[in-house]
Amino acid sequence: MITKQQAIIGGVIIAVMATVLILILWPMLSYAGPPLPPRTPPTPTSSPSSDNDSDGDDGLPAGAYIDLHSPGAAGLWSVVQWQDSDGNWHVVEGWQGILNDQGYRRWWVEAKDFGKGPFRWQVYQHQEGDLRATSRLFHLPQGANKVVKVEVSLEE
Repeated sequence: MITKQQAIIGGVIIAVMATVLILILWPMLSYAGPPLPPRTPPTPTSSPSSDNDSDGDDGLPAGAYIDLHSPGAAGLWSVVQWQDSDGNWHVVEGWQGILNDQGYRRWWVEAKDFGKGPFRWQVYQHQEGDLRATSRLFHLPQGANKVVKVEVSLEE
């Protein structure tokens, strides 16, 4: 028969072993992976006239888009950021630029990045200026030719 003291000692040993296991595995569980590479649209792999696969892509690799629309933000600077598993935000270097005269910006998403997230847009007065707005969180499109549209209202 196990005494009360033996049961307590057994419980303590199990708790210590579980703690040690968590401490050993924690770095692997919290690793967010490398930052996403800069994002730029690809160049066509073939000319439109020689693209004979009838999928309407004009030779471009499979991809999708993220769109930002921020009424009244024409000419302001926009940045896309991704969040790592520790909750830290990182700028996606290739996904930054000035909003057009309708307060709109679009970025191409590679197929290998489909579904990744979370991401957010931030709108600044200018490249090194004051933050004007932050979007809701979003994930990249789940498949080819999909578009994730994000609306952002300027902070007053």
